[in-house]
Amino acid sequence: LQVLSCMWFLRRLVRFCPLAAALMQVFRQTLNPTTGRTEWAAMDENYDYNQEVARSSYTDMLHDDERNKKYKAGLEVAIGRVHRRGQPAHVLDIGTGSGLLSMLAAQAGADMVTACECFAPMAGAAKKIVQ
Repeated sequence: LQVLSCMWFLRRLVRFCPLAAALMQVFRQTLNPTTGRTEWAAMDENYDYNQEVARSSYTDMLHDDERNKKYKAGLEVAIGRVHRRGQPAHVLDIGTGSGLLSMLAAQAGADMVTACECFAPMAGAAKKIVQ
């Protein structure tokens, strides 16, 4: 099981297009309690992304047993079909989050699983969880 971060793409983009480095920023959506409207704010390079993970819906998806059981069943069926054709099953999990579905694919017999996550703190967490 391989967990990749999309940061390699961004680094490559910056190397070939210096203007991209000047234009790239991280934005965070917030709710203004006074007006009740959502607003976008640019975060500086010292922003604590771990707080973003804590406020996200990752844990909701992890604890959704019905959803996860259906994904597991779907992966078992799909991987089984590929194997019955005599082919290796390769799974690409884009937006892996914690890596749960990637691990389910590996348990279902996938020959190779590649998990991609653009949110660097979550990609780091997925690597630790998978190891």
